[in-house]
Amino acid sequence: MALQKHEVVVKKLLLDIFNNKLKAGAKMPTERQLSADLGIDRTSLRIALKQLESMQVLDIRQGDGIYVRDYRKHAGVDFLRALFMQQEDEGEDIIVDAYLFEEVWSFWMEFMPMMIRLALSRITTMEMKQMLDIFEEELENLDDKEKIAQLEVLSQDLVAEKSGNLLMLLISNSTRQMRLKIVRIFINAIDRSIVREHVEFKRSLLRGYLTGEITDPDVFSREHRKMLSYHRDLVKSSWASALRERSTSNDSCLQDER
Repeated sequence: MALQKHEVVVKKLLLDIFNNKLKAGAKMPTERQLSADLGIDRTSLRIALKQLESMQVLDIRQGDGIYVRDYRKHAGVDFLRALFMQQEDEGEDIIVDAYLFEEVWSFWMEFMPMMIRLALSRITTMEMKQMLDIFEEELENLDDKEKIAQLEVLSQDLVAEKSGNLLMLLISNSTRQMRLKIVRIFINAIDRSIVREHVEFKRSLLRGYLTGEITDPDVFSREHRKMLSYHRDLVKSSWASALRERSTSNDSCLQDER
């Protein structure tokens, strides 16, 4: 689906702010100049600027001008989510995704085990069976990457729900689409055997807790964290290989041109 005019501007300015092309504290050109520079009508531009202001990354001062705010000090999860939700343009978003993947995955490595510990203290046998059913469904759909991604996020949502903690639940809700993209990145960066290994490991942990082989929630959450750390490294390694191949291919093209 094609982006609307104001969405194109939001995307460009979001990436410029995130990549520090628009520096915190900088005063932006006037609306008239921005409209000309971006090739957009003033009405669509104002919609875009208001949207960015609501994300706390712009400060629109009546009679003074438009200033870039430091997103690290003022922006919320909606800014991060908006970066992930942008449609991907070839050669552009892989850098953003690589950086954000590291940031979000590292956070999730700490946050998910906390939710697991709380959930295990409240979850019923029937609810554990429900989770195991999700894992079984994942194993039955290993060739359907989108299905796997959806089921993975569903299992995360169930853990958040069973944690019984309102703040954790709200954070989970607000990051759902962002987590879905992170999971898609993960699944697309590894091969089928690793996806199977990932699901079977989760299933093994939960079965161990259900049968009493694992009795300490801290052991369960610690092993889950190790799994997340291992898979983060796999994705980073996959990306590094892809970048090396791209660099080698570009060098070959340059040599051919010479």
